[in-house]
Amino acid sequence: MSSERLTPSAWIYFSVCLLAIISAFVDSSALSTLKLLTIALILLYLALQYTTIPIKQRMAGTVLLAVGLLAAFASGQFLEVLIEGVWRARIFLLLFFAVAWVQLPVGQSPSLKSARDAIMNQPPGRRFLGLSVGVHILGAVLNVAAVGLLVPLLQDRSDEVLHRRLSVAIMHGFTSASAWSPFYIGMIVVLVAIPTISWSDVALQGGGMAVVMISGGWLFDRFRYPRKKSTGAIKDVSRTTAGPPIRIFKTAMLLLSLIGLVMLTLRVTQVSIPIALGIVCPPFAFVWYVTLGDFKKDAYRRIGSMAHKVISGLASLRNEALMFVAANVFGIGIASVIPTENLTAQLDMFLPWIDARIISLTLIFLVGGLLGLHPVIIVLTLSAILPPEVLGMRDWVLGLVYLGCWGLTTMISPYSGTTLFMSRFTGVPSHIIGWKWTPYSVFFNATLMVIFIVILRHATL
Repeated sequence: MSSERLTPSAWIYFSVCLLAIISAFVDSSALSTLKLLTIALILLYLALQYTTIPIKQRMAGTVLLAVGLLAAFASGQFLEVLIEGVWRARIFLLLFFAVAWVQLPVGQSPSLKSARDAIMNQPPGRRFLGLSVGVHILGAVLNVAAVGLLVPLLQDRSDEVLHRRLSVAIMHGFTSASAWSPFYIGMIVVLVAIPTISWSDVALQGGGMAVVMISGGWLFDRFRYPRKKSTGAIKDVSRTTAGPPIRIFKTAMLLLSLIGLVMLTLRVTQVSIPIALGIVCPPFAFVWYVTLGDFKKDAYRRIGSMAHKVISGLASLRNEALMFVAANVFGIGIASVIPTENLTAQLDMFLPWIDARIISLTLIFLVGGLLGLHPVIIVLTLSAILPPEVLGMRDWVLGLVYLGCWGLTTMISPYSGTTLFMSRFTGVPSHIIGWKWTPYSVFFNATLMVIFIVILRHATL
């Protein structure tokens, strides 16, 4: 049995997720009760975990909450903003819950380790692109667990330039998947922020944008670091005996089975993507984890051990919980005091071109990221103040702007989960990664992204 303790906070988070799933299937009379109970549990979770949150994240979340609630008080909607902001956050907490279940079997899966071997042993010339594409495909389904799978690559720091390039390759591949993958928090935030669009409205265009951004990252790397003499494959990578066809087949079937189950659940139940993930991921992860061991001898022990590890780990999601609750309250609170009826006329006067508005939104994201703002704050605030009808932009076009900017912003914000995660494994401070390693390629990709969206917008008029 795992040594982690099952704390009250862990059970509270678990209960929030159960209530979030149940609330998707009850009628309006029962929903009001579940809504108040869910909000109370989220606030209790934050109260219990508040002092254990790192000081920087704690202060940032507190400031966002305070400003949002002060704005709500000024508009006379204090209680409404608090309730709606906390209630909306449940969806994001549920997504973190779903991803937590699949992280454990990912690290022990022989097929995924074999796929990692194939990705990491690409020769020079194909290494950057191979890494970006590989982590993109795995990350699109497995989320941040895919990055953890490639940790051995980042442990060899003998060549500083190579270490930096490989890290950036992983970041480009991972973050670009937020443009289309329903398993990413960025997609969920955008679908919540723009409720008139669904995943199918932006998935195909987002996939095309992801191809452009991966290609842009690779092209920028080739321009900045011209190809040199071959130095061989990456060192110190463990190998398996599985041949390439079996390796590809097993990994593909694993990813496709999870995607298929989620899509089937969406079609049958007509729920949102986070609800479907919350339903599918725990049993899928149980079956996956059990089959990695001796099924006849220790199936029940492995199920119990996994449940204990995952549930006890829910208490560690305190940073994410505070940030997403605070960002929702902040965005709704600010929107409550800004009169949106006059914004359209002002935009038409000072920024009459839609394409210029796309460029301006992109710059707001990038500058905000450099200043340390998480994209969830920017998306939820902008969407509350400047909905598609105020911007004069079709909803799916605005959604593409948000989705493309999400991944780029997480690469240059020193406080985003992406840079903090990479900092942990590279041994490089997050502000060096966000402010020194990635900005040039990010702004290059942002230019390509804007061109792609502008062309697509005009082609579909």
